[in-house]
Amino acid sequence: MTDTASPPCLRLILGSDAPSSTITSSWTVAAVVALVGVIVSAYFSVDQVRKNKRTKQAKRLQPDYDLLNETVVVLDKLAGTAATKADLTKLGELLSRIKQAERRFPELPLGSVVAHIDAYRKTVLPDDFHRRLAGKRILLDDLLDLSRQQGATITHAVEAIAAVQNEIDRRTS
Repeated sequence: MTDTASPPCLRLILGSDAPSSTITSSWTVAAVVALVGVIVSAYFSVDQVRKNKRTKQAKRLQPDYDLLNETVVVLDKLAGTAATKADLTKLGELLSRIKQAERRFPELPLGSVVAHIDAYRKTVLPDDFHRRLAGKRILLDDLLDLSRQQGATITHAVEAIAAVQNEIDRRTS
């Protein structure tokens, strides 16, 4: 029972005695739908794995993100005063925690935050500057210069913190 109406290449593939009606259009549609289903399923599986990985990384980085927020609050408070060494106790604690975070996550640019905060700590006014100022033993220009340096280093430290937080946001979004 040969089908003389089927093309010769189809008869060659199916065999000379097979009818050409064995491959139907519904079979090829089902195969295409199944293939699309497999591709979509694979895509969503890979996407879910990526989302899970980002969620885990966000959970790991969240305490350090909050630490940087707390540091910005302390720096903002210090920006309104002429800071002395006594005013820097909280900042010293935060700096220690930032250094620990830097060791945990060397891929984050926390080193610049540490450097700017260290630079700020070097610009503090002497503890007895009120007494020195009253006794005219310290020059007013020196105090103004230190205050300007404090303001500039606070600005740079806050910018460095914002850069680190942006990097964390980029990695976890």
